[in-house]
Amino acid sequence: KLSSIELDKSKSTKFPRLSEQTSGTLPSKIKAMANVIQETQDKIMTKFNDFMKNSSMATEVAVTTAGGALQGGFFGGLMGVMMKNQPAPPPGVTPPPQPAAMIGGPWVLGRNVAVMTGMNAGLNLLIKRLRNGKEDWKNGAGASFGAGFCYSVVSNLGAPKVLPAGVVVPPTSAGALALDALRTGLLFAVLQTAFYQIGNHFSSNTKTEDTRFRATTEMLTALGLEKYEKNFKKGHLTDSTLTLLTEGALSEVRIPPGPRLLILNHVECIKDYQAKVYGKGGKAMSLAIPMVGQPAGWTPAS
Repeated sequence: KLSSIELDKSKSTKFPRLSEQTSGTLPSKIKAMANVIQETQDKIMTKFNDFMKNSSMATEVAVTTAGGALQGGFFGGLMGVMMKNQPAPPPGVTPPPQPAAMIGGPWVLGRNVAVMTGMNAGLNLLIKRLRNGKEDWKNGAGASFGAGFCYSVVSNLGAPKVLPAGVVVPPTSAGALALDALRTGLLFAVLQTAFYQIGNHFSSNTKTEDTRFRATTEMLTALGLEKYEKNFKKGHLTDSTLTLLTEGALSEVRIPPGPRLLILNHVECIKDYQAKVYGKGGKAMSLAIPMVGQPAGWTPAS
């Protein structure tokens, strides 16, 4: 009988909870997978950047234009799908007039936006290269004018032959096409310049240097690893922690193995040098402390 069965609690099997089964295993696997994805992405971007640096200006501009066109084509097509699925206006309500560039479905709208974004990206890079890397409002204004000009030409020439009621009829003569393209290009250039000046005004008023990362920024710049500055800031690795850096800490903020080795080697070289200058029992060493007596031409590797 059941009542006569005595359960030996000391021999009973205890099944762990799900949280206990996954504790220490699933989070670590997810974290390791995220690190692998991040490192793979960094490798791909590094190879792409190396390819772009070693390519001619024509190749670089062509690749940038194609990338901008693909991105614009995707969003333009998505916008076309959303516009196509809009409900019809109620009876008796006349919708506002629409330009012919917004008519024709996802493919037409995607093509128009792809031309605009591709030309803007390519011209922006071309102007920057021709001006020896200088960046100001002139770059954006020139690129926006070219993008608006091409957008107008393609939109007008590629407009559907049969237009629904309420759509602005595009120009057909060469003179009218050129005039509309010039007007659109100038409008794009003026708007871009205004946005640039407004953004520059607000950024200049709010931008302040974070002195906690001054030595970190200088170190990363010297190593050519400026793009990882945001990783240090996100992990709160300030100047006061630089001499305490370990491979685990750098891996925690998702810095790939190659840059990790360069940073750790740089830190160790400076620590050794500062030990010679200040002495092991002297001041607390930090990369934020100026290196007194640094010989001319000294580098971390020396």
